[in-house]
Amino acid sequence: MLAGYTLLLALAGALLGDYVVAIYRNVRRAQRTGLPYVVAPLPWSVPMMILLETAWLPYIINRWLPLWLADTTNDPMNNFRWRIKNRQVKRYGGVYLVVTSKAVTCCVADAAVVSQIVNARNEFPKPVWQYSPFPCLPCEDKEWAHHRRHTATTFNERNNELVWKESIRQATEMLHYWRQTASPRPDTLALNDISEDIVQFSLNVISGAGFGVQIPFKPSLTHNNSPHDADIFQDTASPPPGFDFTFRSVVAYTDVKIRTVVFANLMLPRWLRRPLAPLLRRAFAAHRDLENYMQRLIETGSASFAGAQGTKEAASNLIHGMLASRADAADKAKGLSDREIISNMHIFTLAGHGTTETSLKYAFVLLALSPRVQEWLHEGILDAVRNEPADPAQWDYAAVFRKLVTPLCVMLETMRLYPPVVTVPKWTGASPSRIHYRGRDVVLDPGVSINLNMNGLHYSEEYWGADADTFDPARWDAHNSSSFLAQYANTPGLVAPGLEYPTVHRPVRGAYIPFSDGFRACLGKKFAQVEFVAALAVVFRAYRVRLADESDAGRRQAERALQESVSVVTLGMVEGVPLVFERV
Repeated sequence: MLAGYTLLLALAGALLGDYVVAIYRNVRRAQRTGLPYVVAPLPWSVPMMILLETAWLPYIINRWLPLWLADTTNDPMNNFRWRIKNRQVKRYGGVYLVVTSKAVTCCVADAAVVSQIVNARNEFPKPVWQYSPFPCLPCEDKEWAHHRRHTATTFNERNNELVWKESIRQATEMLHYWRQTASPRPDTLALNDISEDIVQFSLNVISGAGFGVQIPFKPSLTHNNSPHDADIFQDTASPPPGFDFTFRSVVAYTDVKIRTVVFANLMLPRWLRRPLAPLLRRAFAAHRDLENYMQRLIETGSASFAGAQGTKEAASNLIHGMLASRADAADKAKGLSDREIISNMHIFTLAGHGTTETSLKYAFVLLALSPRVQEWLHEGILDAVRNEPADPAQWDYAAVFRKLVTPLCVMLETMRLYPPVVTVPKWTGASPSRIHYRGRDVVLDPGVSINLNMNGLHYSEEYWGADADTFDPARWDAHNSSSFLAQYANTPGLVAPGLEYPTVHRPVRGAYIPFSDGFRACLGKKFAQVEFVAALAVVFRAYRVRLADESDAGRRQAERALQESVSVVTLGMVEGVPLVFERV
């Protein structure tokens, strides 16, 4: 027995010794830069990611530890990094290092340094090794340029018009569904949790405008027994023959269970898959069904694209756009292969609907907490559609979207405070890299991870004023001369991704990065903006939203739900907030 204890103590001592040596080495690396640094006790790793999804470890970190130690512990952890806001930046400055036993990470919340990094793609590449379990995501250099060349043209005004129409259709059907199910009174719609409906809305939009598959908001109760390609995408009570999921249900399942699906199908050794099949059956089936649906989409898309060439419908959805890019290539082999198109479709699905879904969920709760903002939003919508048809389905995209300034400002402000993705990762690659910070050049060693610190930037009083932590969409309105951002009104070079409109104010370049910036800026930013703006215009033209519980306790519960958000794939609230929509 004594020998066993001795062995355990020796093993623990060896592990502790390795930990201390690793910390010491990384501290020395940090000290060579001359930047402020902080030592975090726990490194980011797959086991740590799993532990952070339990209830007890986050509770200990966030409830028992002093705030400074909780912030330091959370800083390397993607799940809880957003909760720090800009507190670490106040402690250590706009550029500081986080040291763990595994890595040195440079956290950047200085707008000028952000601009340097995003515009130096070769010096600060994407850390593709972080995405190795996701074969559709990691690429750099020539491979990245190949994908970018053939996907960038798919996001165009023809597609935006399709997004506009599909978003209006889905938002209108969603309201109709709420009137049927949420309350016996159509002028008062009580909803315990809007999360599933918002997910359904955004998935339906990406299905229609992205993949050419129009799905009604209210699912059909019929059963799908058709083997024909044209029918297998119907949203029915049962999947088509040969599938375990309907098209919409497999996209929804994969979105929620992405880690399980990736682990089961791409990380688990083949020899373990059979014995674990009973536990992971749905994960295996989801991966198989999604692949088969995507392949069928390419086949049906190829047929419909061939028939639509020369018409207004040609290349209007994203699949048609990628097929058109392949058809236009001088050398057909240089276009996107079916496998590459499927990979990009996976990215469009995850990123495309995730951005709008996350932003809409937060916007509805924030607006319920802000009656004055809601009144400003409502008046702006009425002013924009004053001379337009009463039926939103007849609103012309080119004429109406540009006038809907208040919904766009709500989206910009929601994404400032609650960005769907809380960090933009970079690294220094295999060579040392330089940044210029506070009047001097700083050399970062090879292999240093870089976190473009979105919460540090977006909550900075330096870039947003004294009310940086306040939800105030009017700060973005170009007609608001009292906004802190108005001081930059005539400053050149501030047109960052998502801020291309003359109707909005722009902050210092590099201070606002929910769509990233530079060479790798989000291709689908306007897709998301058109979808969000159309949805808010349809809903808040006719309804206002309030908390179901308007007491002080109800308000505190809603604010707590916002502040205790965590990031899995995207930022999200852990608990729902009951809302009531009342007809204006």
